[in-house]
Amino acid sequence: MMARKKSTSSVSKATRRGKRTASPQKRHRAPPVVQDASTAALVGAMLREQRRLLNLTLQEVADRAGITKGFLSEIERDKAIPSVATLMRLRDALSLSISSLFRSSLPRVVRSNERQTIPFGGEGMVCSLVSARDAHRVTVIWANLEPGGRSGAEPHSLDADEEVIIVVYGALEISVDGGESHRLRAGDSFNFDPRLPHRYENPSSNQVARVVCIVAPPPK
Repeated sequence: MMARKKSTSSVSKATRRGKRTASPQKRHRAPPVVQDASTAALVGAMLREQRRLLNLTLQEVADRAGITKGFLSEIERDKAIPSVATLMRLRDALSLSISSLFRSSLPRVVRSNERQTIPFGGEGMVCSLVSARDAHRVTVIWANLEPGGRSGAEPHSLDADEEVIIVVYGALEISVDGGESHRLRAGDSFNFDPRLPHRYENPSSNQVARVVCIVAPPPK
């Protein structure tokens, strides 16, 4: 009896099984911003501890900072994160040095997964130190901003001579002293006097922003 020939369809199926079509290359996307759960807690605990140390009431501190007692209570209980400007006023009201925000405990080599998160306030924004503990003349901050993330609706200022912002990924919109807004994209940088009131935000609705901020000298 003659052997059966393999059908064309069988050969075709075998060929398809042995030969896979290359899948289209995926577009590179930056990982989402991960909000460090300790960031808000660090802010609330720090403010509450200092207020009690000074024997001040919630109302007294709220009045000094120009916010409501209820909002301050939420901040202290980690139910709300203040804007950068509000956090600065709270630190003034509680006689806390702004420089304590940027005090690094990091070694000279700072690994990307070992950065020290700092409580800098803002909405949808996570900041961490890149500079090491022996960096006395400059502070370097790495900031991740979610889509729409911002420093807050109200501008803030820092007691330093100069600040340089470099956009690593995504985009950032910044305005200084109520002037024209500047939209920076990946690779762009912006140099300004941080003592002037300024604010910034990620203008994108679907893309995170990665930003490096260099402040000299370290804020007082």
